[in-house]
Amino acid sequence: MGGLSDIARHFGLKAAYVLAAWGLTRIFSVGRQLIRQRSQRDQQDDQRRPAPAAETRAVAKATPRYKVYHNPKSDWKPSNPRWLQEAVALDPAELATDLSWQCPLLIQFQADVAGAGRSSRQQPQQQQQGLSSPRGGRVAAAAAAGGGGAGGSSAADATSGGGLGPTAVSFGLQARQQLFALDPDVTYLNHGSYGAAFRLALETQSWYQQQLEAQPVRFMETMALKGLVWAVADAARFVGASPHDVVPVINATSAINAVLSSLPLGRGDWLLMFNTTYPAVKSTLARVAAAAGASILEVQLGLEELLRPELTVDAVKAALDAVGGGRRVRLAVLDHVISFPPVVLPVSELVTVCKQVGARVLVDGAHAVGNVPRLQIPTFGADFYTTNLHKWGCSPKGAALLWAAPEHHAALRPVVTSHGYRLGFRGEFLWQGTADPAAWLAVPAALAVLRALGPERVVAYNAALVSEAAATLRRRWEGEDIKRGRLGNSAAAITTRAAAAASGVDGDRQEATVGGVGPDRNLQALRIGAGGTTVGSFKGGVGDDHAGRSDVGIPRGRERGAGASELLVVGGGGNWEEGGVAGMLAVQLPPLRPEYGCTAEDAARVQHWLRYEKNIEVPVVAALGRLWVRISAQVYNEIRDYDKLGEAILTLRQ
Repeated sequence: MGGLSDIARHFGLKAAYVLAAWGLTRIFSVGRQLIRQRSQRDQQDDQRRPAPAAETRAVAKATPRYKVYHNPKSDWKPSNPRWLQEAVALDPAELATDLSWQCPLLIQFQADVAGAGRSSRQQPQQQQQGLSSPRGGRVAAAAAAGGGGAGGSSAADATSGGGLGPTAVSFGLQARQQLFALDPDVTYLNHGSYGAAFRLALETQSWYQQQLEAQPVRFMETMALKGLVWAVADAARFVGASPHDVVPVINATSAINAVLSSLPLGRGDWLLMFNTTYPAVKSTLARVAAAAGASILEVQLGLEELLRPELTVDAVKAALDAVGGGRRVRLAVLDHVISFPPVVLPVSELVTVCKQVGARVLVDGAHAVGNVPRLQIPTFGADFYTTNLHKWGCSPKGAALLWAAPEHHAALRPVVTSHGYRLGFRGEFLWQGTADPAAWLAVPAALAVLRALGPERVVAYNAALVSEAAATLRRRWEGEDIKRGRLGNSAAAITTRAAAAASGVDGDRQEATVGGVGPDRNLQALRIGAGGTTVGSFKGGVGDDHAGRSDVGIPRGRERGAGASELLVVGGGGNWEEGGVAGMLAVQLPPLRPEYGCTAEDAARVQHWLRYEKNIEVPVVAALGRLWVRISAQVYNEIRDYDKLGEAILTLRQ
């Protein structure tokens, strides 16, 4: 029996264990189901409740939202402001009667000039009738006397009340006092670097700046854009161009960058420039060419080409022939007026040569407006033309224009892309981000003064004065050399003839050879110089103007003859009536004391000494083993200004 009881107990325990295991498993299973059901109910409750902000952001990150523009050129639609769209559509002719944006100072000035013109026309008739016009009489008397200055009077006062109209202002000291804001203690002979603004233009600029700060939003979105459209149209008229082909830029360098950045250029293409091209433009060409894998062709102009600018055409032809005819030249950059030496190049002829090989042509006319007579930009046949208005146009700094032939409008774009994107040629350039447009808004004031003075009258005066000044300096410095026995008989004879030369004026026009410093005079000097051919570099302190020389190699032409070299004068470019004379000339300095050499450092020392010891502002340049000064002439200068320079240089020889 014992055995059976043990067996029964054994199986009973096993059964108990099995039942216990099943019960625990069941309990765990039911528990898991309960937990799962509870979790599902909680999730449902959470979905029915609003999610906290942090959890919402987490869900958004987990579900990315984006849009792909595979073809942005057609798919992207810019959000152009309505006020800019309206400005692009403005007709400049309709703005003439809208006084909401016009400066009262300019309105008064133009009214006074018109009144003075009517008075001057009526004066002969009034005199015949025994009548007199108080206002017309004052202006006519002032024009006849040509004396008296207005001191610190404003430009607006110059044509109102008891002031003098610009047509009655004598060029020289009176013009300096009335029309400009130059320091009276400084002898300023460097108009070519940055120009000098008319007082009226400065006052107009200040008025617009006050309007800007009084109500910035209204000004920027309405007044400024109306004024800018009008100013661009006025500048376009001044250079004989259509307003549709002209856009505003801040300087010629920025315009050149815009053209180059828009130029399709690839490996194997060429860009053409001169060794006299402005260094900043050279750097821009180098950067663009390097990025595209293109090459640069630099045409070398020697001293003979600079003395006879018509020879530059043959120099370009020879350079193009040397590179297989120049068929891969995509763009040629030509100077209209070189800054140093200040030579006027035959632009029309050069454009024709470059066009014959299929190249586009960009003319850098930084010194052209107000300096080249009867400037008509479209007549040159170039593709692009840029010129500063703040130099010889006498506007405030930061105003220049870019002209482009109509076929290039679509491809040309500014360096800065802003709200004007896809609004066309005018819209792209009209707004390039927030900036102070007052300098450009004052351009009509500067041009109004220039028109009142007579642009050709101004150019004729400047050309005659700078030519006479160069001849005077040359005679003075060469005469000192003659006393010291440093010049040969031939040079002395030429000096005597130059001293006897008289300046002839026909009306408002005068030839470039006044004082004997025209092309023939320079070629004679070239032939007298010592023989030999070397390579020099124009270096020195021309300043940071658009065409300041930094390191431009210019080969010297072959010089023939015996005896010591006389002093050279380089500049101009031909007959005044053909637009070949600038208001600048480069005059070679005589030998100075032994401590002064002919390096760029010596040029900087001389310029520093003239500026701070003698209050004379003039650029000094080292080139071709010589020191030079580049003298400028503007209506505020007179011959006594250059006498001060001549005397100062003589003190460096003692």
